[in-house]
Amino acid sequence: MRVDIPFEILFAIGILIFTLSLYVYGLIIKRLLPLIERKGIWVLPIMGSFFLVLSAVIHFYRILYFGRNLSIADPADLFPLIKGMLSTNSFEAFSILGAALLTLMGITVYYRWISR
Repeated sequence: MRVDIPFEILFAIGILIFTLSLYVYGLIIKRLLPLIERKGIWVLPIMGSFFLVLSAVIHFYRILYFGRNLSIADPADLFPLIKGMLSTNSFEAFSILGAALLTLMGITVYYRWISR
């Protein structure tokens, strides 16, 4: 398996920009919540940004470890490596899903609070 380095760097830049935007969004919500006399919901987008960082770390672990080992593996070793790669991919997907759900919950609650 050959890893395409420019696309992996582009993925890292995209995840970092998206993580930074979620973090800044959480800080903006933190400053806006006293205007409507509410507290605490700003933590959810910031937790979502940490889940995105976790998914990027998992992704690069998968690319660096399994990508290198799949390129030099014997045919007898391919099945366990592919199985490990797919399970790591599942953890990455669940981490991204967790980030999305946390952020969506925060956005939904904040929208309900300001629309009353």
